[in-house]
Amino acid sequence: MDVMPKTKFPMHTLLLCSDVQFLGITRTVLGQMQITPKIVGGCEEAQALIDANEFDVIILDWRQVENLADFLNCIRRSALNPDCALVAIVRDLLDLRQAFAAGVHFLIHKPASEVQIERCLRAAYCATVARRRKQHREPVNVVATLSSRSQPFAEVMIVNLTEGGAGLRLHASDGAVGAYLNPGEEVDLRFDLPSSTDTLHPTGTVVWATSDHAGIRFTQIPESERALLEHWLTGCIERSLAEVCERLRAACA
Repeated sequence: MDVMPKTKFPMHTLLLCSDVQFLGITRTVLGQMQITPKIVGGCEEAQALIDANEFDVIILDWRQVENLADFLNCIRRSALNPDCALVAIVRDLLDLRQAFAAGVHFLIHKPASEVQIERCLRAAYCATVARRRKQHREPVNVVATLSSRSQPFAEVMIVNLTEGGAGLRLHASDGAVGAYLNPGEEVDLRFDLPSSTDTLHPTGTVVWATSDHAGIRFTQIPESERALLEHWLTGCIERSLAEVCERLRAACA
């Protein structure tokens, strides 16, 4: 099952439901995804957890929440969970319309089979990964060539990569020619993705700079290269999760 949770952590999931049959099926599906949810049966307990913890996905039984508008507004106003994926368990067309009107992202229609629940949750977790990938900063150690109007060639070290930019150390190695950058300056980079034969050639703007380090925001990158970067970052996320899950299994053995 190709589910791609958040980098460095298992997917944090809150499940507000007291339907024993539904819980049994959903826990089986989540177990296959190597996700252990926090399960609560009431709104007060759920609210306390939402206020104190960050969740990637919140799954709630639509008819188990007395004041849905207030409850959803509390989630969106919370410091930790304003952008989490919301999944509603609904029973009829009225529930469905209310859920969509309230801004719920995904729906599970009861009675639901294991396959239906799996498809819905797969979509919710993949959407979360897409959002996390945009925010994720992957540590790397990659030599790159940099050029600008004032510097036709310099060798730098990329120390982290995101979908939208890179962090640089301005001296790649002892004796190498270093870069001297100023905020607002436009630069061209050329580097290979780690463990890959793919080369990227983004243009960026210096967002900040010190004598030793700088942050670059990508302003132009070919679509084919952007897709390669997105795919590589997603792979980093998947591998991070797999490593965490393996450590958890070893600890529990």
